[in-house]
Amino acid sequence: MMPAPAHSFSTVTDSPERVARELSLTLGRVGRASGALVFVSGRLAEGAGAVADAVAPVLGGVPALVVSGAAVLNEDGELENQSAASGLVWAGGRPEVLVGSGGDAEAVAESLASQLVDRMARRPAPAAVFIRPDGFSPHALEPLARGRGLGQVFGAGSTGPVAAIDAEGKVHSGGGVAIVLRGLTSPAVRSSPACRLLMPLRRITETRGSMVTRIEGEAALDVLTAIGNEVSGQPLVLAVLAPEEREGEERPELVIRGVQGVDPVRRGLMISDEVDEGMRIAFGIRDPGAARSDLERTVREMHRGLAGGVPRFALYLNCAGRGSSLYPSPDVDIGIIRTRFAGVPFAGMQSSFEIAPHRERPTLHLYTGVLALFSAPS
Repeated sequence: MMPAPAHSFSTVTDSPERVARELSLTLGRVGRASGALVFVSGRLAEGAGAVADAVAPVLGGVPALVVSGAAVLNEDGELENQSAASGLVWAGGRPEVLVGSGGDAEAVAESLASQLVDRMARRPAPAAVFIRPDGFSPHALEPLARGRGLGQVFGAGSTGPVAAIDAEGKVHSGGGVAIVLRGLTSPAVRSSPACRLLMPLRRITETRGSMVTRIEGEAALDVLTAIGNEVSGQPLVLAVLAPEEREGEERPELVIRGVQGVDPVRRGLMISDEVDEGMRIAFGIRDPGAARSDLERTVREMHRGLAGGVPRFALYLNCAGRGSSLYPSPDVDIGIIRTRFAGVPFAGMQSSFEIAPHRERPTLHLYTGVLALFSAPS
């Protein structure tokens, strides 16, 4: 059998040794493997360090990350509500793993950003970043957004421990890990939110710090109240942010945020430090139909954007608020990707948050699926 440029695996188990065996078999299916990612859930996630210790000897100098998630996935489907592992091994490039340390999420991001800038001083390269969710906020990614000379940065929030295995087989742990994908063509990275807007995007006309007080001159709380009265039941109402409208814009870049609180005196809404006058805002709810439709459109556009290139492998990082908690049937998102990119190996996990470019800056996303597609140029 001809070696493949990439291959994935998935297995239901609570044994780190079983994960190591599956990874070893997958390494053997890939010609001259250069990098690997392993995602673990359930009991395996609780002992991600033990998984890293088990897989390190079989890697044979191949750099790898071990990341814990709420569930794991590959092109065969999502393994939810159980102890399981999935992984991806690929050939090509010269990956390097990094470990971030610090007392809080912002310090971890600062540590990773500093290392990424140093590694990319001569030539930018894409990087996948995975950070523990402890005390994480959109502001914590600011060091990565400020980093000059960085290539494309994407990733997700883990649900627990993360670890890295370097080219010497040494295991490292910290508050965050990254793998620099040097030598690979920069991937196409797109995000797809699982949100149905309950109103058109409207301009924010007044803010106070992280509070939106006026939306096109109307009190923000009054806008939300009017929208809430039209929604049956008591769904979680989300704030959806978009940049100022651009000429010729067809599809605005959306970022989902929670409504953190209200100020009944100012009739304002606490949203995020990111809000600013001139940005646009709408309110929405999680919706399976909207999620399915948006992901279908996203992968269709990504397929069209290949322009003759050949997809090699992909990573899919899916919010834990999607999957079976959103859809009435399993593997909806996986099926959409698999249909459009048949035969392309991919792996990933259900995450606590997602990281993807927004206005060309790495940004925290919620209730979102992030697909990174690596291809060979035509």
